Amino acid sequence: MKVLFVYPDYKVNVDPLTGRMLGVEEGGWYMEGVASLSAVLKEHGHQVALYHLTRPVPREEFQAVLRREDPDLLGFVTMTREYPQVREYVLWAKDALDVPVICGSYHPTTLPEEVIATEGVDMICRGEGERALLELVERMDAGEDYRDVMSIWVKENGVIHRNPVRPLIEDIDELPLPDFAIFDPHRLISTRIHTGVVILSRGCPYSCTYCSNKKMRDIYPNKNRYSRFHSPEYSIEYLKKLLSTYPDIRYLNFRDDILPWKGGWLQRFTELYRREIGLPFIRNYRANLVTPEVVRLLREAGCYQMFFGVESGNDFIRNQVLNRHMSREKIVEAFRACREAGIKTVAYNMVGLPFEDKSKVLDTIKLNAEIRADHSLSPIYYPYPDTVLFETAGERGWVPPVYDYREDRYVDQPTLPRDQLYFARYYFRPFVRIYRFLGGLPAPLGKALEKGVDRVFLSPRLPHGALVSLARRSERLMNGLKEGLRNVSPRFYLWLRDRVRGVSRSTEG
Repeated sequence: MKVLFVYPDYKVNVDPLTGRMLGVEEGGWYMEGVASLSAVLKEHGHQVALYHLTRPVPREEFQAVLRREDPDLLGFVTMTREYPQVREYVLWAKDALDVPVICGSYHPTTLPEEVIATEGVDMICRGEGERALLELVERMDAGEDYRDVMSIWVKENGVIHRNPVRPLIEDIDELPLPDFAIFDPHRLISTRIHTGVVILSRGCPYSCTYCSNKKMRDIYPNKNRYSRFHSPEYSIEYLKKLLSTYPDIRYLNFRDDILPWKGGWLQRFTELYRREIGLPFIRNYRANLVTPEVVRLLREAGCYQMFFGVESGNDFIRNQVLNRHMSREKIVEAFRACREAGIKTVAYNMVGLPFEDKSKVLDTIKLNAEIRADHSLSPIYYPYPDTVLFETAGERGWVPPVYDYREDRYVDQPTLPRDQLYFARYYFRPFVRIYRFLGGLPAPLGKALEKGVDRVFLSPRLPHGALVSLARRSERLMNGLKEGLRNVSPRFYLWLRDRVRGVSRSTEG
């Protein structure tokens, strides 16, 4: 039996006030779930193909690809921001082929009723798909009834068979190594710059209110086993297969929410990694889990940059609203430890969080100045549906209960109007740099100037709209130059990036 996965991997942005299209963010990102599903199906003798859509395509082109592939089952990767595109592509697919359509990934898992009600969708998969999809495909291939497959909802003649979610795969080492080759390396942004995306775990144990992890975890009967990790030995085999599939890879990007540091896992993994892989890498980490030993092990293994979720510098927002349970002191210590070890740092932040005003945004700016991150990111908080924080904002009327997921949506709250919100987003980093500079001045002078800068940032009389327009044009120009350099001269782009991030010959060795 042949399965064709359709992966819409781009974002359409729409202005929530006017409905006008703001633009398209083209994709090109590896997805672990697709590679894992493909490996399982191929291991059992089935054919698998991938239609990776990194930009919008016209109807005729889309349907021509589907007819050429001629699958027996069509599987749509369905994430929240991309769901509107999936809805349209499903209708196009039904006009081109007479085959069942199934949707899987985050959106069908957290909002199953919305997706199963979509015209043209015959089935959805909730949660992990490897065992569920394999059972479904094998029953379909054998001509057997598949309406009771666990984790699969089936819509038939207006009747929906809502089957329960099957238990999590507790030992993920049982899975075959991902089918990395199903992705075309020329369409992946990461491999164009010789970087491999790596995921060695499943499930985050934390319950941040802006994330869907908690609600996803709660659907499983064995939810206490939601956070799982491959063994160090499996992880090294995973990396070896990745590198053999894409031999031009020279850097690795570990995208796991966390990796275990207790029980000797990290020590064993870094020991094997140094000996058998040896490539420079970047990775995510939680600041409250960082210790000098963790930083030392990562640095010795080749880590040259770490990403931390700071999210907010205001203690109330960070811990009460976002449920981060992370002290300011631990965040400062984590960045200091990386700096002392020679690891570059990136701070993830959000602006426009519920209950935020400009003074609370200023707390985040000042914390970023204090931690001296090498790079600070400050996107506007996007209220994803079926998260605790979305429900909190919805109860107060700050987000509509239903909206077009393509909208450049934000929390419309009286304490941070739209013009001030976008000013905070675009001028976050310039003010971080100003406060860092002031922090290096003699205390009396620095404190006096800081109060003046505070007044400027907090002033309601600033021409917020004009300043935002200016910053937007500048950002578009810089992003265009960066994207152009990455596409036209990836070698020079990498050389320049390495100089900025501190990747040297000694790091690579």
